[in-house]
Amino acid sequence: MTAEIIRIIEATKNAWEVEMSTFLSRDEISELTGRKFKSLQITALRHMGLPFYVNAIGFPVVARSAIDSRSAVAPTPVKAAWAPRVLKTG
Repeated sequence: MTAEIIRIIEATKNAWEVEMSTFLSRDEISELTGRKFKSLQITALRHMGLPFYVNAIGFPVVARSAIDSRSAVAPTPVKAAWAPRVLKTG
């Protein structure tokens, strides 16, 4: 009985910590992007148009409010990378 109570308390504690953190965890970013490698996660986040920054060790950092439906801030559009006119079609 007490082992089950401890398990429930731990599960509640873990859920509370995830809910209260400001940034998504590495596992959550991996799940969101469907990618394991940080470079591919960054590419996927850019394609999704989600605001993020890269920390000092190269991992993408995403604010929880960026994916929260209650966010009042509109995402900024992603600018296309510069390319010379010779390579542009049209």
